This record gives sequence, structure tokens and C-alpha cells, in this order.
Amino acid sequence: MADSGITLKHPRRITLVASIVEQLVEHIQSGALQPGDKLPSERQLMQMLGVGRSSVREALQGLVMMGLVEMRPGHGSYVKSNLHSFIPDLSKPDLSDDLQRAMRLQLIEARRMIEVEIAGQAAAHAKPQQLAGWRAIFDDYVRYIDDFSDPRYLAAHADFHLSLADMSQNPFNVMLVNATIQSVPQTLREREFSFPKSIDLQQLRESQVKLHRDIQQTVSNQDPAGARAAMQAHMDFERDLVIKVYPATADDR
Repeated sequence: MADSGITLKHPRRITLVASIVEQLVEHIQSGALQPGDKLPSERQLMQMLGVGRSSVREALQGLVMMGLVEMRPGHGSYVKSNLHSFIPDLSKPDLSDDLQRAMRLQLIEARRMIEVEIAGQAAAHAKPQQLAGWRAIFDDYVRYIDDFSDPRYLAAHADFHLSLADMSQNPFNVMLVNATIQSVPQTLREREFSFPKSIDLQQLRESQVKLHRDIQQTVSNQDPAGARAAMQAHMDFERDLVIKVYPATADDR
């Protein structure tokens, strides 16, 4: 057990590096790792996670690039002491609806800038074995979508987007997508699916499945332009959903 007192699980099936980054970001978000705290050493992380040194080092480098961690030669890695809400807590009850709405719309536009191009790159560079694994993830997404609170659905949804980034063959894309996923609290999903009552949940599920199927098919067909268009449609849908959940009190744009 490391001196920090945190516990880590064996990485999930997405990619080793993405899973390591995901877990450490969660500990920073939750406050288990505070600004200025020292992370476990590389050797400790290898033992805690059951992975090799190269995966640990790549994950730490990703956290440095994300602005969450700094490396001090001869001393180890530390959570940056001057974090400026890199991952805002959109679920805080003291945030007004107007502020939550604005932050969520900004997040979707950030995702649009990142994930549309990633979809095109994945369509151009995905390897056959990656596509096969991705289809299995999509099947899980469809299988569990009837219950939006099911951890298996939540994991499949995250893995769908992380695996897409992985297929772009650029590890930094995985880190960027992981950062945006970490920025979306499950309380947002809970509110989407319980409020407002005017939202037809069955239609919502069908639309979500179609949007993700379109992405999956265009990438599998090695169609970069189609994949970008499919991801654009997904981001448009997400934006419209936030607007429905958080009606504007001012201009939408």
C-alpha cells in the first residue's frame, strides 16, 4: 500500500494507459489526492495496478500534459498545487441551472473540437482487431442501455468513446477523451433521464443507439468523412438534449 492511502484496481479493458489515467483523475476529483500530494512511486504504481513500467510512465506523462501532475526530478510525481478546476464539478448543488447549462454546453463544444477529428482519424487508421473489440463494446452498449444507471452501460458508453480514440493510433487522443469523460458527472445523466417529463425515454434510447451505430459503421467502413459527420450529429444531439434539460433564460448561443 502506498503512503498516499489510495487504492487502485487492475486496469479495465479499454487501454492500460487510459485506465490508469482514469483512476488517478478520479482520485484527484474526489479529493483523495489533494493539490501538492505526492503520488505513489512508479514501482508502487506497478505493484498496485499489476502493469509494466512503460504503461505507468506513459500514464504519468499524460497527466503532466493534462496539467494535473508535475514531475520533480529525484523526488517523484506530485498533484499540481495550483490546479484551477481543470475538471469542474458540474454536479455541485450550489451551481445555478444557468451556470450548469453554460458549462455543459461549453463541454460539448470542446468535445466536438476533439472527437469529430478523432472519428475521422479512427476511420483512416483503425486496425481489424481493434474494430472487432469495438463492436463487442458497442453490443454491450446496446444490451445495457435500457437502464441508464447500470454500471455496465456506463462503462460501455465510456469505453466506446475511449476505444474510438485509441483507434486513431494517437495515445494523446485517448487522454484528451478521457479528460472530457471525467468532466461529465453521472448526476447529469440522472437528471436527463428523469427531467423534464416531456423527454420520451424510449425515443431517447433509440436515438442514442442510432447515433452510436452510425459512428461505428462509418468507422468500420473506413469512411473518414462519414465518421466525422456521424460524430458531428452526435454532438448536435447532446447539445440539444442539454438545452431541453436546462431551458435557457437568455439567448441560447
